Amino acid sequence: MNMTLTSQVDYQEGQIAKKLLTTYNDSVILLMAFDKGMKLDTHAAPSVAMVQVLEGTCHFTYVGEERVMKKGDFILMEPGALHSLRAEERFKVMLVKL
Repeated sequence: MNMTLTSQVDYQEGQIAKKLLTTYNDSVILLMAFDKGMKLDTHAAPSVAMVQVLEGTCHFTYVGEERVMKKGDFILMEPGALHSLRAEERFKVMLVKL
């Protein structure tokens, strides 16, 4: 059986689908699939966090600076860093909170 991270969470029309892979103490690994047009409004990272794009293209705003991230790109965020995401097209990301 061949498993990939992208196959672990499916897109859902008009939603942000989520799948929790694991937790350990306060650490979390979460997969998210954003349907086209979905967004996460500006919020603060509660801890050190890493977001990696697994599929598609993500519009990511970090501390006021917007960037387009594509498959393989990642960003490491400090606690309290303001950020938001929006989907001009469908995309999948992995979020790791430490």
